[in-house]
Amino acid sequence: MLISEIFDSIDGEGVRAGKLCTFIRVFGCNLRCSYCDSLYAIDAKCSDVPPREMGINEILSHVSRNYRRLTITGGEPLLFPETVRLVDRLCEMDFEVNIETNGSCDIVAFRDMIKYKENLFFTIDFKLPSSGEMYKMRLSNFDSLEKRDVLKLVIGSDEDLSVAMGLACDTVAKYGDNAPHIFAGTVFGDFELSDVIDEFMKEPVLKDVQFQIQMH
Repeated sequence: MLISEIFDSIDGEGVRAGKLCTFIRVFGCNLRCSYCDSLYAIDAKCSDVPPREMGINEILSHVSRNYRRLTITGGEPLLFPETVRLVDRLCEMDFEVNIETNGSCDIVAFRDMIKYKENLFFTIDFKLPSSGEMYKMRLSNFDSLEKRDVLKLVIGSDEDLSVAMGLACDTVAKYGDNAPHIFAGTVFGDFELSDVIDEFMKEPVLKDVQFQIQMH
């Protein structure tokens, strides 16, 4: 696998926000979002340290056994066939694994390729209009979300806000008490989180949506 970096930090968002975690950031992505904050994991010219080709055992040797929480991010982890074997090994080692994916790759096929794991969940970053990549979202992914999964909405415009609220309402209506976690945030510097909160508060069905400020 091409790896951009492996590091320990606090998880800055989602269901594990504030908890210590190991991050594996793969190199390479099939999207080019307008607000991408990880260009160094997409374009080697944007990084001071070139990506490394690493085998599964070498990757595991850099993972902390202390936290047993791990996030595979990118780039886009589901572009790599080797991710299946890596996740399988980590789950067998009793890690809680979060795969952060951009919503364009098939999580259904990925889940089918590994044994059923209670300690694996997905965070799908649904790309809204301002990203320039919403048309690449694989809508079938949202038919297979489970209660432990996360739907992440990053809002950067009024149009984003409208689409995000519609998607969140549809998700809650479809799943009810089994709805995945829904997190809403903003593109840094482009939109006010307070405006997002004000609008979401007008929809009673969205009472359990959580709002986040990225910390890592």
